[in-house]
Amino acid sequence: MWISSAPLRISLAGGGTDVPGYASRFGGLVLGATTDLRVTVVGRPAGTHRHIRACLDECSSSAGAGITNPFAREALSRHWDGSPLDLASFADVPGGSGLGSSSAFSVALVAGLEGGALTQDQAAEAASSIEMHGLGRPVGRQDQYLSAHGGFRTIDFHRDGTVAVEEVPVDEEFVHRLDEELLLFFTGRTRDAGEVLGEQNARVAHSDRDAERRLHAIKALTPLALDALKNNDATALGQVLGNHWELKRHLGSRVSLPSVERAYADALDAGASGGKLLGAGGGGYFLVHSRAACRDDVRTAMATHGFTEQPFRFDTRGVRVTSVDPAGQPTRLPTRPPL
Repeated sequence: MWISSAPLRISLAGGGTDVPGYASRFGGLVLGATTDLRVTVVGRPAGTHRHIRACLDECSSSAGAGITNPFAREALSRHWDGSPLDLASFADVPGGSGLGSSSAFSVALVAGLEGGALTQDQAAEAASSIEMHGLGRPVGRQDQYLSAHGGFRTIDFHRDGTVAVEEVPVDEEFVHRLDEELLLFFTGRTRDAGEVLGEQNARVAHSDRDAERRLHAIKALTPLALDALKNNDATALGQVLGNHWELKRHLGSRVSLPSVERAYADALDAGASGGKLLGAGGGGYFLVHSRAACRDDVRTAMATHGFTEQPFRFDTRGVRVTSVDPAGQPTRLPTRPPL
């Protein structure tokens, strides 16, 4: 039996510039970090039945092509030989909530199916191919790379399709401060990121100047967010989040919601320095920065709108695979570092 898990991510700056329609023309640059919230997949070769038995969104038993979860179905067709298998997954947050859960699931599943033999880059590329090519979803690759590598990272998406990942050193005490000052709230609404991104991608594909200008400006925020991390300036990072949201909220008609606009306005009035919806938008989780003196007021403002706080901390661990011998002890199967 193997247990594989991958972290959920928070995109701090540059999100949206990793989508191929933009990155292939202008190059994308993203800064993000992973959290202690994770997706876990458990797999066990099974000899008591002839099918793949999966308990994912729902339980099913069939040949690989009959698995209802599309990410699992595509991963199994690429990375499993079709022999009997028991498969189950668990996540710390709902799917479709802006923290990259579908990508984390794909990264964890592929890494587990391959027995931990993939490098982080290979796991990220395999998971990206499942979502973008196998399923035809109009998404980028930042989620897969962040989930595979873990930690604070910049990811440079070159126009030729290659990807460069760099670790961002952040002072440990400052990370603890961010753990306290960055607040995460669930809007109560989930959505399909591909559907929300569809309009943005169409605008970029048709060389919409406003969409291009906004994405250029979003990319330019990444160095500012990096400076905030290097200078231990949490308020400056919050302001970057706010600037990002002002640019992002007009990229498509489904990115924002009236309820989000009202809650965010009240959070700013309560003392928040900035914030944004994570992921594609349209619901999910809203990230807000607040100094210690204002935290309770910001929490009250968000709770008044029915937004529920989700505790989290930053965590440097990327994808992890462990082999469990029922008669012995767990054995870590470390995913290899990039070549």
